[in-house]
Amino acid sequence: MPPNESEIAAKSLSKLWPHRMHESNHLKNLCCHLGLHRWSRLDRSALGLEKDVNFCRWCPKVKIDHMIYRD
Repeated sequence: MPPNESEIAAKSLSKLWPHRMHESNHLKNLCCHLGLHRWSRLDRSALGLEKDVNFCRWCPKVKIDHMIYRD
């Protein structure tokens, strides 16, 4: 199945910030595994995106318009 536009955007956007999975403690990793992420909003004005983009500071997941993608 070919990737859609949002999956491609999630992979390219995840390279803009370093996720801290290797620096996080085990509790933070467990929280991400359970779906409790530390979401941060990406400033879209510089990128010209019209989508709601958030990224987790503890793992490589990206949320675009309420859909979660993994790098």
